[in-house]
Amino acid sequence: MQLLDFSAALIDPEAIKAAGYAGVIGYVSESRPGANFGAKPLRRDYCDRLRAEGLEIVSNYQYGKGSTSDWFGGYDGGCRHAEIALRLHYEAGGPDRRPIYAPVDANPDLGQWNTYIAPFLRGWASVVGLEWTGMYGNARCIDWALEDDAARWFWQHNWSGDPASNGHHAAAHLHQIEIDKRTVGGVGVDVNEVLKPDYGQWSADRPIGDSVKPDFLELDETDVSPNCSPRGGSKPIWFLLHTQEGNGTAQSLAGFLQNPNSGVSYHYTVDNDEVVDVVDTDLSSWSVLNANPRAINLCFAGSRAGWSRQQWLDNMGPAIDIAAYLAVKDCRRYGIPPRVITPDELGRGEAGIADHYAITAGLGIGTHTDVGDGFPWDAFTAAVAKYAGTQPNGADMAFLDETITNWAGHTVSVRDVLKYVDQYNGLILDQLVGPGARERAGEPTRWDALGGNTVVEALALIGEKLGLEGFGLEGDTK
Repeated sequence: MQLLDFSAALIDPEAIKAAGYAGVIGYVSESRPGANFGAKPLRRDYCDRLRAEGLEIVSNYQYGKGSTSDWFGGYDGGCRHAEIALRLHYEAGGPDRRPIYAPVDANPDLGQWNTYIAPFLRGWASVVGLEWTGMYGNARCIDWALEDDAARWFWQHNWSGDPASNGHHAAAHLHQIEIDKRTVGGVGVDVNEVLKPDYGQWSADRPIGDSVKPDFLELDETDVSPNCSPRGGSKPIWFLLHTQEGNGTAQSLAGFLQNPNSGVSYHYTVDNDEVVDVVDTDLSSWSVLNANPRAINLCFAGSRAGWSRQQWLDNMGPAIDIAAYLAVKDCRRYGIPPRVITPDELGRGEAGIADHYAITAGLGIGTHTDVGDGFPWDAFTAAVAKYAGTQPNGADMAFLDETITNWAGHTVSVRDVLKYVDQYNGLILDQLVGPGARERAGEPTRWDALGGNTVVEALALIGEKLGLEGFGLEGDTK
């Protein structure tokens, strides 16, 4: 079975089918500056036409090329490009649990792999999940990716410089065997062999079924609150969590939001049993001031920002799971990456799932601190990963909140221990090699009080002055 990949222009699905091909590997990326690729990015209407003809679709990404290759951006570049890829994938109708192939469109050496490409793929995986990270690369890169566990899906190309390595790689799911040697529908195409039954095709999606949906009653009453506004052309990029700071239920809180004098609303009110759809998500609720046009807002009825982690789990355990389900559902609808982001990431305009405090800290809008320091983000993140089918990047960090007895007999969290280990390691580094060494990645700055030496150099000179055997700087470089 063979698939086509092409970028110059869209090809009529009927022509692809008539030529005997099973589908396409399509670009979920924009054209780079100076280029105008008619097939970038995939759009929903074209994908619908492909599927109507029974053709398969696989998502891949490539923006830069040559000296501007995407992977030169390292980890941060991987995050940035993956966010774009995921958004365009969703906008085209791509399902959650399918890989997107990241570009290694070159024949890099090991130094480039370690310096740029492996970090690029790790950044990519931090957004889409390692289990859905694909790589377009040659056989050598596939070997390196397997060794580093940097990707799980592989689309092989033959840009290796070594014809002997251009056979089907055992781990490859797809293999690009021909470039620019034929046309279909008047458009130049590349030809790819399918090597495994599941090669990332959209039709093999394993959607969230009713069997894993949380048990709750959803009351669709999206006209319940008049406190809403048009989004004014903006598109939501954040799904935000809030607390009520009261003792209500989903229904009683929704009733309060019905009063126009309250001046507030959320898209959802949630408790452990029910969800009330208060405002249509295509509209802005009145929740986060100037950020309203870009946010979907959910409020935990009967919750408080001052709760401890255990109080959240005791009082809102099922509601947390419900909130994660709703977040993933809306992320998929609006092309938002289904991942929890920090206030700093939100402040940089990155899309994802956060809380009201992230708006306060990240954008400097308002003074709210909900959902509070005690919110069990690890449990919520794990639930998001469950429904999105992604790796729970933060779910394995719950140990940070565990406590130990320190040297002074005080009960402290592992989080605080690590914080002070980092702080004091930095102070020790400064004492040994000079002030400000931490900020210069350990580069010795040396101490004026020691004659422009580090502590070790000063000791060596003192020992040499005292005539101690083996002391001195001879043969060493400061």
